[in-house]
This record gives sequence, C-alpha cells and structure tokens, in this order.
Amino acid sequence: MDDCWLPYPPAVTDYARERAAIHRPAPHPITPACTRRCAWTTMPSTHRLLRKSIERYYNAPLEKVEQIQAMFAGPLADAAWLNSSIAAGARHPVIRLTADDRHTALEKFAARVEPLLNL
Repeated sequence: MDDCWLPYPPAVTDYARERAAIHRPAPHPITPACTRRCAWTTMPSTHRLLRKSIERYYNAPLEKVEQIQAMFAGPLADAAWLNSSIAAGARHPVIRLTADDRHTALEKFAARVEPLLNL
C-alpha cells in the first residue's frame, strides 16, 4: 500500500519543488495528491462567496489564508488552475468545493470540470 502526501501550497511551483523533495528519500511509493479549495461558478459574486466561506471556516481574513492554502474562484470552464497542479505531479486532487449547495456544486464539478482534467 502506498503512503499519500496531501499538501495545499498556493503556488504550483512550491508544490512541484516539495513533491520532488518528498519523493527522493521515500523507501516505498508515495501517491502525490493535493488539496485545492474551489469556488467554481459563473456568477460575478464568486470571490465574495469564497471570502465568506474562508473567513467563516477559519475565522481569519481571506488574504491571510490564501498565503498558505491553494484556492480558486472563477468560472466552471476554467480547469487550467487545477491542471497546473496535475502537471506538477498531483495524481489525486482533493477538491474542497465552496458553495451554498454543495450537492449541486459537486454534480456541476463532475459534469463540467472533471472531464477537463488531465488525469
């Protein structure tokens, strides 16, 4: 059984550098994963939704949390942000959807975003 590495650095370059470092000394396989918080929608209020969710969950300003955690707010058709993590070596992205209706958001993600991913 593989171990899993599940970081969430905001910069994909940091992810790639850390992934290389963690895989070098590993005595057995490590599955590279990543955690990404996403607010995917076509509404202009997407960034406000992300801010509200982050600040309520972490009790800290969005600007502080986004310095240590990868997140995206934008249209459903923009999978490039997540694909950059996949290109850096992530094989199992863990998506934390920010939405008022998480069930609907998950269905939209599965239908519109997942097919665009380069897995």
